[in-house]
Amino acid sequence: MDFRVINPTFGWSGNIDEKSREWGGVEENILNYLCDVNHLEQFADMANDTDQLASYIDPFLQNAEKYFDGMEKLADGQVKWSELRKQFNGKVAGAIAKIRKLDAEFGSDMESINAQDSSDLLRIETKRQNSLKEIAGSLKHDLQAELFRHQNRMNDINNRQQVQTERQEIQKAVREKRASLMQRAKFGTRDGLNEQIKIG
Repeated sequence: MDFRVINPTFGWSGNIDEKSREWGGVEENILNYLCDVNHLEQFADMANDTDQLASYIDPFLQNAEKYFDGMEKLADGQVKWSELRKQFNGKVAGAIAKIRKLDAEFGSDMESINAQDSSDLLRIETKRQNSLKEIAGSLKHDLQAELFRHQNRMNDINNRQQVQTERQEIQKAVREKRASLMQRAKFGTRDGLNEQIKIG
């Protein structure tokens, strides 16, 4: 008489089994594994490999979060930089307008003093030169302040990028070392058995 081990739950979950095979590569009948050491060994390798890949998820997601956060800060910095340049360009435009106004006023003054002596002319010219020097000094001060502020900010960005690069290199070396140790500790050598388990 032929006795066979029958799985009573086999055959009642076709759609689920099909999706499971497509996604995870698993057999629908557990006896296909239990009756063959090779299948058991292959499944154990799949489990170990999947577990190892899963261990990389958290560090990868942490690095992704750092990367996107850094890119967001760079984007925000570019927006702020554009706003500062807009403000600075407005100051330059205002200084140019003041200079043009002074030149126009100077021309008007010159026309109104055609008959005045040289002392009056010298006084007007001195006034003009002083005004121009004052505006130029203010503009130079603003330029130096803006330049100093942005140089400091760029230095901070460069320092952060250097620290982040070094940190990533150290983390990479640690991950590689840990992966090597885990490989040796968990798997050693894989010499699977080829014998068949017969049930019946």
